[in-house]
Amino acid sequence: MSTAVITAWSAVSPYGTGRAPLAAGLRTRTAPPESAGPEEWTAQPAATARVVPGFEVREALGKAGTRGMDRLTGLAAVTVREVLSGEPPAGEDGDLGTGIVLGTASGSIQGFMEFTKASLEGERPIDVMPSRIPNMAMNRAASAGAIRHALKGPNTTVAAGRLSGLVALDQACRLLADGRAERMLAGSAEEFSATRAHLTRAAHGDGVVLGEGCVMVLLEHGDTATGEPLAEVLAVHHRVAPPGEFTAALTAAVRAALAEAGVPSGTVWAAVPGEAPGPAGEQERRVHEELFPADVRARAASVALLGETAAATGAYQLAALLSEPGEPGRIALVTATDPDGPVGCAVLRLLTEGESA
Repeated sequence: MSTAVITAWSAVSPYGTGRAPLAAGLRTRTAPPESAGPEEWTAQPAATARVVPGFEVREALGKAGTRGMDRLTGLAAVTVREVLSGEPPAGEDGDLGTGIVLGTASGSIQGFMEFTKASLEGERPIDVMPSRIPNMAMNRAASAGAIRHALKGPNTTVAAGRLSGLVALDQACRLLADGRAERMLAGSAEEFSATRAHLTRAAHGDGVVLGEGCVMVLLEHGDTATGEPLAEVLAVHHRVAPPGEFTAALTAAVRAALAEAGVPSGTVWAAVPGEAPGPAGEQERRVHEELFPADVRARAASVALLGETAAATGAYQLAALLSEPGEPGRIALVTATDPDGPVGCAVLRLLTEGESA
């Protein structure tokens, strides 16, 4: 079976809707503005975050089927629409179809809290808004994206914290290789909310600027791709590190991924870390310093520009590589660490000159 290739991608990010605003912001290394959300979002009166500007689910998707839809699902559904340009891929009715693998931390935390609160405060536990019940399924975002666009392939949600984007990419490549689909959408999403802000502050203290958004890529078989190949996915490797000891596990994951890809570390053109807060991110940066020279580490934009995007981080890293101009054939990699222990690496061969200015 041929290697999976990325033939399209898009995003909903703090830079705006679509891949062009994100690519432009990453190329120029310009951080999106921090903005104060509605009062009910904030963890404290002065709290700010890098949010998708002006994003409202019903305005972005219309009123049909969006009553009660949580923000995470809305972000994912709009991204699916953008990457497909509003139309299902050609041949959907006559082949194995297009599937989705979406990475998330744990679904919409804000939605879970609001639903539980309504159940506890109502006269009866069942006194909850019926339109919010679908949000209680972790697969809500992935399934809504498929239903709205009539996608008939495999539909999967993976929850792997800050590694969710890379695990989703790995799962999508496996489904393609196993012949389960003709095309796969893979990516990850994260929403900003008051609940997430409180949880992040409890874990990491003040000073962590939160971000949100969703990035998805369209994967096809390299020998039958209908779109222009943008990048070839050479390898994805992930494992779990012992508590607090990320260095050795991440180094091993990088070396395993490079070996599987069949490329030496000296040929890597760009390396993008996940910029996790705390010891996970600090040890990840040291691994990059030990393995790659400064020019390789500085070649693509840091996802820290977007704030702490949690589950969406890995997908944003892929976008950073796909946005960076250069000669076709460049070898690039991304790494990710999660404070709970997962670490991983993906190796790609970039096949185009990157996004046009």
